[in-house]
Amino acid sequence: MRQRLGQHFLRDPRIAGEIVAALPPDPGRVIEIGPGQGALTRPLLDRYATVRVIELDRRLASGLAGRLSRPAGLEVIQGDAVDFDLDRLASQGPWLVAGNLPYSVATPIVRRLMVRLDLFKTLVVMVQLEVAERMVARAEAPARGLLSLEVEAHSRAEVLFEVPPDAFAPVPEVTSAVLRFTLIEPPEGIERVLRLASAAFSMRRKTMANGLAPLAGREVVQGWMSTADVDPGRRPQDLQLADWLRLAAAAPVGLS
Repeated sequence: MRQRLGQHFLRDPRIAGEIVAALPPDPGRVIEIGPGQGALTRPLLDRYATVRVIELDRRLASGLAGRLSRPAGLEVIQGDAVDFDLDRLASQGPWLVAGNLPYSVATPIVRRLMVRLDLFKTLVVMVQLEVAERMVARAEAPARGLLSLEVEAHSRAEVLFEVPPDAFAPVPEVTSAVLRFTLIEPPEGIERVLRLASAAFSMRRKTMANGLAPLAGREVVQGWMSTADVDPGRRPQDLQLADWLRLAAAAPVGLS
């Protein structure tokens, strides 16, 4: 991976094999994000009929097919997964997704992909361990935040295993982790939930009543919390997704 992007090349074939093994067999096509020198691409090609890769680095993208002896089934796209047209990237889908994501852009990439259930089925990706913990944090966990809520609403996510720094070159200063996201249909009203949660998590040290009071006034918020059966003394990171859904459904007109 390119260091300027927080990216380090995977060099441990055992880790690559475990990532591939964590993917389901169907559909028989996978998109790899950031193939780099092809350490993960090789085992993906051994298992799947079609492997479509997207690589930002022009030199790496142009040389990948030759490095892998120009295998049938490999499609190389030179582009940036952060803003590339997903309908074009995942044409003829749905697709599986695998990748050793650059640390600096892992979160925006996951956020883009997990809301496109029409294009993607399962993601198995490697990110920085600290980011992985934030992504899967449940209610009352210290790492719980808006990202955790988004992930919970759009997927069944789990950390599969940690990856030590010496599995990469150059060696990063942090531990990584591999996650699997099985995408699901989000609950109705999730857009309202995320708007409210964004406001609340921006003041995560405050109680829900104090954090949301600027939106409607403390008295209105207290009644709103009561209607939604949400304790106004709790903090946003303490709430379950079900609590947020009730809160959004009971929100005063104009606030959701």
